[in-house]
Order: sequence, then structure tokens, then C-alpha cells
Amino acid sequence: MYKCDDHVAVAVAGLASDANILIQYIRTYSQQHRFTYQEPIPVEQLVIRLCDLTQSYTMYGGQRPFGVSFLFGGWDTSYGFQLYHSMPNGNYVGWSAIAIGNNNEMAQDCKSFLLIFIGFYVPCK
Repeated sequence: MYKCDDHVAVAVAGLASDANILIQYIRTYSQQHRFTYQEPIPVEQLVIRLCDLTQSYTMYGGQRPFGVSFLFGGWDTSYGFQLYHSMPNGNYVGWSAIAIGNNNEMAQDCKSFLLIFIGFYVPCK
């Protein structure tokens, strides 16, 4: 778990060395935004910037794509609480609840169980 800014935290699944490089990149970009505009960066804008970088590494030969997936959780004044899953290919998806990593299937099964049999799980809007 990494803190990217005062309002954004990131969980990582994949290669730790790739994660450290990309975390440093988004921390720097977040601080540049704060310095330029005197306000925190919106969470989705930060995710888009990271996904643009990771996607560019999949386009050209001679560069190894990043082997790491991120789970961004944050809050901003526009949309409130947000959760995004960014993938190594540069795609990202917004979620109400998601698990990444080694045992993500078990967590997804628990979510499905709560939804189907108990009716307890209610996704956020």
C-alpha cells in the first residue's frame, strides 16, 4: 500500500520494481499538479496519466511493458470516493468493490455470495 497524495492511496499487485518506478512517477505528477493549480489532482486524472504511460510501453518494440496492476482509492470534491483498477496494458475500470492480486478469485466469490444468497452487498453509486 502506497500513499500517492493526501487524498489517494494505491495497492499494488505484480512486480515490485515496476511498481516503485510508477509510484514515483505518479507522486511527482501529483505534486506538479498541486504546485501548478494549487489544488489536489482529481483521482481519475491521475489514473488516466498513469495508464497513458503504461500503455505507451506496450506500443513499441525494445521496451518491456510494466508488469504491475494498481488499485487506486481516493476522494475528490467532484465525485467523492472513487475506486479504480489500472491494468498493465493501460486500461482502467472504476469499481464499487474489487480485489486484485493472488487470491482475487476468492474475494470475488465472496462478493457474489453476498449479492446472490444474502442480498447484503449493495454497490456504491
